[in-house]
Amino acid sequence: MNNKILWGLLLVAAIVLVGAYTYNKEKVKTLEQNREQAIAQEVQKSSITINAKHQFKDGQHLFVGLVELPNPCHMITTSVERVVDETIVNINYASSSEVCTEVISEKEFRISFAGKSDENIIAKLNGEIVNLNIFEVAADKNIDDVKIFNKG
Repeated sequence: MNNKILWGLLLVAAIVLVGAYTYNKEKVKTLEQNREQAIAQEVQKSSITINAKHQFKDGQHLFVGLVELPNPCHMITTSVERVVDETIVNINYASSSEVCTEVISEKEFRISFAGKSDENIIAKLNGEIVNLNIFEVAADKNIDDVKIFNKG
C-alpha cells in the first residue's frame, strides 16, 4: 500500500513540474513576442527614416549614411549597444558652442562593429527608434563608391 501511495505522489509531483515548466516556457515565449511587437510598433510610428549603406565583410558591419541636422555646426557621435538579441546603433547629434546659421544640413555618419551577418539591428537617433532604410553593398565593392539615389 505504501508503494502505491509513494508512486502516486511521485506521479502527481511529476505532472505538476511538467505543467509548471510548460507554463513558464509559454510565458517566456509570450514575453518575447510582446517585446518584438513593441519594437515593431516603435519603428512603424517613427516619422524619421535614415538611409544607410550597409556592408558585412570579414565579421564586421559597416554603416554609412546621412543624417539631417538642424544646422551645420552640430556634431555627430555614434555608438553600438548590445541588448539581448539586438544590436542598437546609436546616432546622436548635439550643437557645438559655435554661433551658426540655422540652416538644415546633412552630415555623414560612419560606424563599424563586429557581429554576425544575420543580426537584428535597430537604429536610434538621439534616443528615438528610427526607420533604417538599408542599401546592401556587396563585400567585394568599395562602399564609398556606391551612391544612394533618393527619389522624392
